Amino acid sequence: MSVVVGMSGGVDSAVSAFILKELGENVIGVTLHFSQHSACCDIGSTRRAKAQCELLGIAWHSVDMMDAFDCRVVRPFWEALAEGVTPNPCVFCNERVKWQGLLDTADELHADFVASGHYARIVHSDDGDQICRGMDRLKDQSYFLYRLSAEQRRRVLFPLAGRVKNDVVALALQSFGPDLLGSRESQDLCFVKGPVSEEVQRRFSRVPGDVVLTDGTVIGKHQGTVSYTVGQRSGLGISAASRLYVVQKRLATNELVVGQRSECMKDVFDAIDLKWQHLPTGRAAHFNADVVTRYRSMPVKGSVDRVSEDRVSVHLANSVFAVSPGQAVVFYDDQCILGGGTIV
Repeated sequence: MSVVVGMSGGVDSAVSAFILKELGENVIGVTLHFSQHSACCDIGSTRRAKAQCELLGIAWHSVDMMDAFDCRVVRPFWEALAEGVTPNPCVFCNERVKWQGLLDTADELHADFVASGHYARIVHSDDGDQICRGMDRLKDQSYFLYRLSAEQRRRVLFPLAGRVKNDVVALALQSFGPDLLGSRESQDLCFVKGPVSEEVQRRFSRVPGDVVLTDGTVIGKHQGTVSYTVGQRSGLGISAASRLYVVQKRLATNELVVGQRSECMKDVFDAIDLKWQHLPTGRAAHFNADVVTRYRSMPVKGSVDRVSEDRVSVHLANSVFAVSPGQAVVFYDDQCILGGGTIV
């Protein structure tokens, strides 16, 4: 069996390739280049990935994905931000660029499967292939993979599914040594060099407006709603007797609504742009699920109602903080993904 492994030059992808090599698979290392600012594909990371493959005795290929990444991830991100939401580019990168790039390369190299260093599992069954949580709950990255298509899931392997980070690091040091391992974790916004706030200020014109309480009382001025996100507390530029958080951004009136933490709690919201991995017969119109509204947030019991073909209404058993428009919501059946969408 031939397997293309996405090699970033870091610990997780290196160990993934090592595990597959030890299992006797025909492993091919592939480094995808997304952005000149990305920590996962800068010059140092690329050199490490190549050296790791040389140490393992496997072939290594470098693939330029920068145009596709800019078109399918970066531009949509800035456009969504301008529309007042807080998008999650990682989930779209996995769907539109990273996994598709690995699969296309695998086809060119006549490889059967693709693998990565994600902490997640894949469960194959007659009802379809589901991505599930990895063993290391602190590192679980299944949330970012809910948009993968049926074809992408059919050909994916996760060598780290049954391992925890500490063991992976120990195996990496033993197998590669510290010189061939990256020290940085993946960034949330890999295509921005420097603070994201500075890039936002550079890209968008400042349009000052009122900062108001939820009752409409004006308590200050903001420097452009694009610079803020729901749930934000620091950097508001206002003084108050108690802590205030961003509750809402009203683009029509250019108002930034702030309030107490309790006013940022929500138990009902809608989601659109849905992607499903598994919906058992009879549960398509209404089903219960463990709902995750933000990466690494605790799942909350909830019910999901299909409002239309591409819209659901989510009702949570307990309110959660800062349910942010533009972020991904993922529905789990215990450990495995049912599907997900974009919060509105």
